[in-house]
Amino acid sequence: MFKTLSRTFCLVAALAAGATAIGTAPAAADGFRFGITIGDGPRHLSPAGHRGDRWDRGHRRGRGYYGRGCSPREAVHKARRIGIHRARVVDVGHRSVAVAGRSRGDRTLVRFARAPGCPVLRIRG
Repeated sequence: MFKTLSRTFCLVAALAAGATAIGTAPAAADGFRFGITIGDGPRHLSPAGHRGDRWDRGHRRGRGYYGRGCSPREAVHKARRIGIHRARVVDVGHRSVAVAGRSRGDRTLVRFARAPGCPVLRIRG
């Protein structure tokens, strides 16, 4: 009886050790990397938004960069789409862009918010 119990215990211990070894093998494979490089070598990127390459220089773009908000050019395009002829930018502020032009023969002033999509704040005409 003792012989059978000891054999069973050894078999269970061997199976547990094998299962543990198999279970840790995929976790250890995360550190392994494989790649083929042709040219200058791999490009390493920093965390999102801090890449520092030529595509993400938002703080260095300087004057005329409007990010995701409404630029004066977008405001003029939207004014033309809503029916204002000879649209031109007359005022650019921190929170709005004013576009003047003609609609149905009368002078018209449209003020757009600097939010994405250029929402209309006011139409005066």
